[in-house]
Amino acid sequence: MSKEKLSASETLTLTHDGYFQEGFQIKRVARAFLKKKLPRETLACLDLKKLTIEKRHLTDEVFKNTFADVVYRCPIKGTKGKEYVNFFVIVEHKSDQDFLAIFQLWGYTYQVCRREFLATPKRNRVRADYRLPPVIAIILFHGETKFQGKTELSEMFFRLPGLENYLPKLRAILVDLNEIDDNDPLMNDPEVPELRIILMTLKVIFRKDVAVKIKEVLEELKPYSDDPGMRRVIRATWVYLANNAKHLKRSFDTLLGVFEEVVGEKAMSTLVEMWKAEGKAEGKAEGEAIGVTKGRVLTILEVRFNKVSKGIEKVVRSMTDPIALESLVEHAKVCQSLEEFAESLR
Repeated sequence: MSKEKLSASETLTLTHDGYFQEGFQIKRVARAFLKKKLPRETLACLDLKKLTIEKRHLTDEVFKNTFADVVYRCPIKGTKGKEYVNFFVIVEHKSDQDFLAIFQLWGYTYQVCRREFLATPKRNRVRADYRLPPVIAIILFHGETKFQGKTELSEMFFRLPGLENYLPKLRAILVDLNEIDDNDPLMNDPEVPELRIILMTLKVIFRKDVAVKIKEVLEELKPYSDDPGMRRVIRATWVYLANNAKHLKRSFDTLLGVFEEVVGEKAMSTLVEMWKAEGKAEGKAEGEAIGVTKGRVLTILEVRFNKVSKGIEKVVRSMTDPIALESLVEHAKVCQSLEEFAESLR
């Protein structure tokens, strides 16, 4: 198995969006997902080995600053030099009903196309055969009920007779995890087992049987538990579940034991526990907020690097400047090692 690590996204607090972004920014997960959802004839044209994860931040004078959940770029085989063309996939994650999702994706699609056009050499002399890069949109939904929004842009417009063929027709691929069976090929890729735990976790996060389902998946993944990349996904999954699974309380301790058994660790404290402990120790409202921030710093480091040295923990816990602590939260998300983080404390 690959030892590829999770990326350090801006939302390592592991909300619904944060967990999705962390998981789907793993290249092997991205490739496995696209292999399951794109047409075979399309896949034959793509060089998936060279897939890259694009920056989520898209800027435009019309749509201003926006953040797409995940954008993939993949070279198209047979194109090179001046004729080199990329294929783009925009994956938008939704955990609740969003009836403007396809409209939102229209904005992202425009921004990607415009960015590529502006990067085209001699764009002021575009030939008649110029073509924009192909961009497709995917909505990945895992709310408590099945997705009810539109998946084709033309359906968002007020209908007038005779105009059906002239309205924008961006159509998104809908992946509604509520409608997908546990044994669906999408949920079972033996070569990329990380995809199964990520999708299954998103699928059952709101369900009463969340503990049972996650326990089953964890037991299936025991053979891969020595892989650093898999262990990282499992730890991130625990933090996400502990903060978002409302039906986990009765099975909390049991499931924690399964996580610790699979990962082989006995210190998988949760964000909730740490934040409460820190807040209680501070005593006052201001101190409680500071305690929460300290907990965020230490938990982000724990999730990313599997440990926090006593030296780092001591310094962070002794800090009282809320501005400095917020700065450490951001640094904890992007630093490349505990050593690099420790340098920032000096």
